[in-house]
Amino acid sequence: MREHVEKRAEYLAAEMLLKGSGLNMVEAATLALELMQRCGGSRCSMRRARKAIELGAEELKNGEQTVSFKAAVAETLRMKCGRRPTTLRDIRYFTGALMRRCPELKHFPVRKLTPEHCSRFLESAFSTGRQRYKARAVMSGVMSLSLRRGWCGENPLVRVDAPSFREQVIAVLEPGEIKCLRSVAEFPEFRDCAPAIWIMMYAGIRPGEVARLRWSDVDLEERVISVRPLASKTGGVRHVTVHPVLERLLAGYGARESHKPLCPPNWPLRWRQFREKAGWRRGGKFGAWRPDVLRHTYASYHAKWFRDFPLLQMEMGHRSSALLRARYLNMEGVSRDRARLFWEVSEKKEPHG
Repeated sequence: MREHVEKRAEYLAAEMLLKGSGLNMVEAATLALELMQRCGGSRCSMRRARKAIELGAEELKNGEQTVSFKAAVAETLRMKCGRRPTTLRDIRYFTGALMRRCPELKHFPVRKLTPEHCSRFLESAFSTGRQRYKARAVMSGVMSLSLRRGWCGENPLVRVDAPSFREQVIAVLEPGEIKCLRSVAEFPEFRDCAPAIWIMMYAGIRPGEVARLRWSDVDLEERVISVRPLASKTGGVRHVTVHPVLERLLAGYGARESHKPLCPPNWPLRWRQFREKAGWRRGGKFGAWRPDVLRHTYASYHAKWFRDFPLLQMEMGHRSSALLRARYLNMEGVSRDRARLFWEVSEKKEPHG
């Protein structure tokens, strides 16, 4: 009788403990048994079980931590505040367009974003493959930071196929066009512009990167131009070979103060005036200037003469050869003879390999 009373009291005490928990006696017993089995079976002590509960609860809490996509974008911009204005502009533009055209994304928890969600948002927000390609890259950057912060368990963009699009192939400069550029560079009023133009044409360095170079980045003794992280479009460092034709052109400008910019003051205006003087203007000899044409000219003539894609990829600053092959190489009209003339190589001298 006494044993029965004690068991009844234990039962009532257990019921009181479970009151309001949403669990019945069977469910509670099942959980307790599973906890004991996970923590060592019959050797599991109450202290060990409580420690397991504490650790599991903390892990669960961490696993549920998240923020909205809007907050993740704000943190991304904060972390990248030192990057160039164009980089920050792209992040603001593409994330802003995503949240404006897909309002639900603004307050969507990043932990709950799936590859299917991301594909749908990209498709809805942007009409062209090129826009979706860039937006996917920006969105992936936001999610990568969220992953590092513990706000999500994965970057869902990794499982979203990059949109396919056809890159427009830009024509290279003809020998006559190159001759016009070189002729204008000899004009006294444009002499200070010439080094930057030679570096764009014979080293393939981007216009924005050239604008950030200093004379200290040009080492004619080592025959190399250093594109440092603060000057590079992608934020990485690279070294570009100074070929003999470029070395000769730059040597004609004598020693310069190493701390000074390579480009003259008011460079964007001066560069536009230079092109117009050479015939690239509306109604001019060559019509409108094609952006990046000097870089494309360098890449195509380099590939034709040196036949070294890995080297060209490295000097162009590309992570892979896909973009190089798809967009930067235009071999139409680029013969070996033209390439030889471009690099000013004697007929008897052939490149290695």
